[in-house]
Amino acid sequence: MADFNGNTNDTRGYPEAFVNAYTPGFEHILQEMEDVYAGKSRQDQLRGENLSYDFLGTIDLQKKKNRYEDIPIDDMVHNRRWIFPEWYRQGIFVDNEDAIMQHTDPTGDYIQALAKGVVRLKNDVIHGCFFKDVKGGKQPGDDTYVYSNALISPVKLGGRTLVHDLADEDFAASGTSSGLTLNKLQMATRAFGELHVNLNGPRYIGVTHKQINDLIFDARTQNIDTSPYKALAAGTIPGMTWGGWTFVIDYNITLGTTNDVDSDTNVYELPVWVPEGILYAAHAAPRFAIDRLPRKGLDVHQIAVQMGMNAIRMDEDRVMKIECI
Repeated sequence: MADFNGNTNDTRGYPEAFVNAYTPGFEHILQEMEDVYAGKSRQDQLRGENLSYDFLGTIDLQKKKNRYEDIPIDDMVHNRRWIFPEWYRQGIFVDNEDAIMQHTDPTGDYIQALAKGVVRLKNDVIHGCFFKDVKGGKQPGDDTYVYSNALISPVKLGGRTLVHDLADEDFAASGTSSGLTLNKLQMATRAFGELHVNLNGPRYIGVTHKQINDLIFDARTQNIDTSPYKALAAGTIPGMTWGGWTFVIDYNITLGTTNDVDSDTNVYELPVWVPEGILYAAHAAPRFAIDRLPRKGLDVHQIAVQMGMNAIRMDEDRVMKIECI
């Protein structure tokens, strides 16, 4: 008879084959879950209490005009950004050895549910970083980088938000309030271009199905073929692209309350970004433990998981917002 009292971080008290299969099995299940932001941001591994990243912004070279002229010097601000892990954990009680094997089977329902919870958590963490303050400075907290939630015109000097009443082919707030339109996508592309973002690379926009329906209506009113948008709405083309934009459907995007730039209209805040604008970092893998709890009873065990992760905005020129009603 095997003794089931022990911890999954070592092989004592558990059959070796079971322990060896546990972590690979969980990681395999994680890969099968729907991670909507997978591959759409920078990735790194957290080590210790924090990580820092030096950010210099854009450096433009200047043409030489005369022999022996001085090399031009750009007095740049050396921005350092910090990321700290936020820890998440959960556990359950089970009351007999058979239930322990059932709940910790790498292919069982509990591990499947746990893996889905990890993926949902990652999606929530990344979505929450788009417009959140970022700690900066030589030491953590010396500076704070704040998202400029203001009208995007003029692009290089103004905010980073395309308003819900965006004018046609203009960044001004002089149009009619609307949902997601082809004009807003085109103006977002123009804004990134004016910010010197590489438009030949991938660009992403977070949406709900309402914004997809808005695009179908907008395309219909302009006598544009609506079949690509209908395919996306039906879920038959996940990750559909239009005009260089890849749509990421995220349940975190909801209608806010008087949350537009003027604080007088309820809008959906759609994140718009390129991969180098967002950094996601996590510790190597979730940590699992199975422990007997004598004070709860002879047959009561606790199955728990803990992991650390976080995400930050790395560049204010590579993350924007589109407001939609």
